[in-house]
Amino acid sequence: MTATAPAFDNPYPQQAWREITRFSYDGPLTLYRAKDAVKTRRGKDALYVVFRPYTVRFALDGKEQPPITVPKGMLTDLSSVPAAFRSVVGRVGPHLEASIVHDFLYIAWQDLPGYRPRDEDRRFADVLMRQAMQEAKVGSVIRALVYRAVRLGGGSAFFGRDEPRYVDLPD
Repeated sequence: MTATAPAFDNPYPQQAWREITRFSYDGPLTLYRAKDAVKTRRGKDALYVVFRPYTVRFALDGKEQPPITVPKGMLTDLSSVPAAFRSVVGRVGPHLEASIVHDFLYIAWQDLPGYRPRDEDRRFADVLMRQAMQEAKVGSVIRALVYRAVRLGGGSAFFGRDEPRYVDLPD
């Protein structure tokens, strides 16, 4: 049921940057829920799979960047919100698309030959998520809470290894 990682270009900026602007979603997010969910490395159900490639666009310091495409077959637990906080921020909502892109940016380094995770890649993933939530009209309080939560608690998720990360899906 697991699959090898699809090929994709390095989604992380290789130059220094200060600001992400002009963020946009290219199309709808399509998720798939398998009858028998794949287990993640933590033993929890990864209930959903990205069913079609999902692309976002943005600029760094005013300069358009190559789009980021979340590959078809990527496993996701939706928004990773601890149960105690789900009354404030649910696993789904207007922040979901941002969470899916963030999930991809937290695992993509593992599939780039010879690539090591960098603090600036994690910062990019977190800031891009904040911009994506702003584009989705997530309120400023929720946006700030989610951003602070991933900055404070996301280190082990970013620097840890995930297996499995992808599954094969029918065309």
